[in-house]
Amino acid sequence: MDMKSVIDTRRRGEPDTVFFILIFVLAGIGIAMSYSASAVIAAKTFGDAFYFLKRQLMWLVIGFIVLFAVQQVDYRMYARYTKLMLVASLVLLVLVLLPGIGHSVKGSSRWLGYGACALQPSEFVKLFVVIYLVKVFCAEHSGTANQVVQLLIPVVIVAVMFVLIMLQPDFGTAIDLLIVSVFILFTSGFPFFYIVMLFFVSLPMFYLLIYQVSYRKDRMLAYINPWQDRFGRGYHVIQSFIAFKKGGFFGTGLGYGTQKLGRLPEPHTDFIFAVIAEETGLLGTMSVICLYCGVLWRGMQIALDAPDEFGRLLAMGMTLLLVVQAFLNIGVVSGSLPTTGVPLPFISYGGSSLVSSMIASGILLNISRYRDVVQKDLKLSEEVWQ
Repeated sequence: MDMKSVIDTRRRGEPDTVFFILIFVLAGIGIAMSYSASAVIAAKTFGDAFYFLKRQLMWLVIGFIVLFAVQQVDYRMYARYTKLMLVASLVLLVLVLLPGIGHSVKGSSRWLGYGACALQPSEFVKLFVVIYLVKVFCAEHSGTANQVVQLLIPVVIVAVMFVLIMLQPDFGTAIDLLIVSVFILFTSGFPFFYIVMLFFVSLPMFYLLIYQVSYRKDRMLAYINPWQDRFGRGYHVIQSFIAFKKGGFFGTGLGYGTQKLGRLPEPHTDFIFAVIAEETGLLGTMSVICLYCGVLWRGMQIALDAPDEFGRLLAMGMTLLLVVQAFLNIGVVSGSLPTTGVPLPFISYGGSSLVSSMIASGILLNISRYRDVVQKDLKLSEEVWQ
């Protein structure tokens, strides 16, 4: 008799300490850099240099409380509530778009609530969609449904979420969700032929989304050749390049950067990595990149050590949510990718991004606590059962 089909053969241990330390260090860097990047703006706008720092500290405390709470919740429980998560995602994304309910900033309606209590639902929707996809493509839960049908339903659901996020508009978050969804599809062992077909079917949609929307077309042209219009569409990318150049190897020193003073767009959020580059130099940027590579390494190790397929795919999905977003942001700031508005996980100012990243980390820490029983223990259990 296969004991795994009868009893829970997992054993519970301690969470991954190395992964927690990596998250803690990134969050600490985030506090320091958020203050450095926002102090002048906060003093000028609100008359308080600590305006953004105090709010970020509040969200950091909330984030760690959530992380410690989530790491106590058995990850298998999430598989039971995927339908509820999808309904909640749809409701939240629709509410954001409703006048008088959704809060609009700079032409984008992405928030519910106001001030320090404003939340960006799309950051949490990414978590819900990943959990749903993991359940759908996990052999333990997928059943015997036809492969085409099994693919079509989640593709439609992801497409609906993608469109609703694009309507905000939030191209960066939508692309992040799409990339992670494709990775989950690939790692679950789904036929590569279907993935390739999805890619080709999606090409016309991406053409319309990018080249038929003026500001996105400008961003693409700025990516191809920012110097062609250095004081127009290429200005922000060039200012980011200048930040990297000024930083050199050791940087100008924490708080002594000048590119954040009106030259970089959103220096404490989307372009905070450029501030890190200027103030801490190549040494600081490579350290941050190494920390994210460490998150990828430990996250994949947690996935490999997971006691079941659901845990393996869930760990991969949560790790990719953190790392893909991080390298999207770094790619944009360094000019390696076209400009998209995605925050740098754990470092950029913003409560929703920080808390959602902490939730993903908490899920990973919970998965890391479980291991399968060793084979000899399982055989002994079988003898006792018989």
